[in-house]
Amino acid sequence: MLCTWQNLWGIIAGIAFISCATAAQSQEINVAAVVSPRHIQLNEKAKLELTISGNTFIKHIDVPTFNFLPAFLAVPLHASTTPRLIENKIAVSMAWAYELIPQKVGDFALSDIRFSYQGTPYFANPGTIRVTGTDTYVDVSTGGIHKVEAVVDTPNPYHNAAVTYTFRYLYTTVLPTRDSPTPSLPAFPGFLVEELPSMPTQTKQIRGKMFRVQEFARRLYPQKTGRIVIEPASLTLPLPRGRKTLRTAPLTLTIQPLPEIGKPPQFTGAVGEYQISAQTARGKVEAGSALTLSIRISGRGNMQTVTAPKMPPLSGVIVNGPNRGEGATPESHVYAYALLPARVGTLQIPAIEYVYFNPRRGTYETTQTTPIPITVLPHPNDIGDSEPDNTAWRAWILLLGLLFVGLATGGYLWYRTRSRAAVGTGPVIEKRVSSVAAGEAPTSSTAEMVISDLKTLEDSNTTENATAFGNALAQTLYQYFDATFALSQRNIASVRAVCTQAGVSEPILQELVDILTKCDYHRFAPVPLSAAERKALIARAEAIIHHIEHLQNP
Repeated sequence: MLCTWQNLWGIIAGIAFISCATAAQSQEINVAAVVSPRHIQLNEKAKLELTISGNTFIKHIDVPTFNFLPAFLAVPLHASTTPRLIENKIAVSMAWAYELIPQKVGDFALSDIRFSYQGTPYFANPGTIRVTGTDTYVDVSTGGIHKVEAVVDTPNPYHNAAVTYTFRYLYTTVLPTRDSPTPSLPAFPGFLVEELPSMPTQTKQIRGKMFRVQEFARRLYPQKTGRIVIEPASLTLPLPRGRKTLRTAPLTLTIQPLPEIGKPPQFTGAVGEYQISAQTARGKVEAGSALTLSIRISGRGNMQTVTAPKMPPLSGVIVNGPNRGEGATPESHVYAYALLPARVGTLQIPAIEYVYFNPRRGTYETTQTTPIPITVLPHPNDIGDSEPDNTAWRAWILLLGLLFVGLATGGYLWYRTRSRAAVGTGPVIEKRVSSVAAGEAPTSSTAEMVISDLKTLEDSNTTENATAFGNALAQTLYQYFDATFALSQRNIASVRAVCTQAGVSEPILQELVDILTKCDYHRFAPVPLSAAERKALIARAEAIIHHIEHLQNP
């Protein structure tokens, strides 16, 4: 039993001796763990430097051990040994360097790092490190926060519907530099882009902190359906220690096609929220004169999807156009139509409808104009076109009609030989009329001469000007009908009257009225007239002349 106690005391004494020796050695051993920088972004890396040194010759040193997962992945960079001479003794210090790659965002207290020297453990703690996202920078010295974000007002827009993209820069303190942060927005492929006016700097409270906010907005119109990814936007901070770039997260949008269910046949592709209005410059117009109808489509949406509305048919009115009218704005389009009424009375321009798709409601909607009444007055030289309602006017018209019949026979030769203000073909027809009046045998028919003049008109320089062409073609036709039927007045109403009396069919008569009306349109409301359109009008005129000649000489 005594032996046992002696052995026990010996063991205790040995342990105490070893502990004292270790304590004595530990006073000569120093370990350190340093992390820099202590604030990084998720896409950046930190550096961990470990050292062990002492005032004695250090040997049997093991590699330090630690584990920072799952917050950080540590990658060895290098290790070095540095000999030193201390009190005529060689001392050695060792250093290790690691690269810390962050795996998540947050504030992290790093665990102790274990060193081992001659089997004795030593520990050093590297402290804490903050990891923020690529969209945030925190100034450690001032505590200032700088952050960027990008948002859209809807992640599932319709094709061609407006999407508002907003890039924000939020900060709690102003950078201590003379240069300003520089934003860089993505290119937005797959979108039609409109730049919106910059908003003034605002102040907002977010999670208990006051931020100043700068916004940069774009209006996007997706040009295809399916999935579209908007790349990150960035902001470069001009820091005293160098530039740092903040980046937003990418945005994924799913573009929906316009629904087929409920789509009206009149829908032409307009996407947005629109209104339509119509107006004329005046409420009265003379028969055969042009009246301009202006239609404005305005509202919010992709104006590139807005097209001209379709005019409803107007009885007795030739409608030409549309052409782009004056007064258009970025939020509206204006279309001009030229209306040429041929009948005297009240012309009612009906309500004009316009169909569009409302992306906010997800439905097709229709807007329409207010009907416009127009008073069509007789032409000053036209006595047969008006249709007044009272009996007195009817009696006067009947009396004038009888007078006209009585004078028609006696004045026939006078009408055939009177001078004509011809354009292009007038002299040729006038010469033939004079020859007939003098009793000479005609060398060719009036129709043949007019056809020849139409061919000449097609090849002449007059056709380069729409106004001159319309005037020349109209005068050629009026001269033909004057020579053939002895017109009372050179206007559409007089031509209609004599052709009706001669038994010209209604389809041919409508074709003739349409040609003369188009000539008046280009005379009074000149618009570009292509060579193909000119040839087509001349060909139609020739066909009518051939038809009337066949009717007169079956």
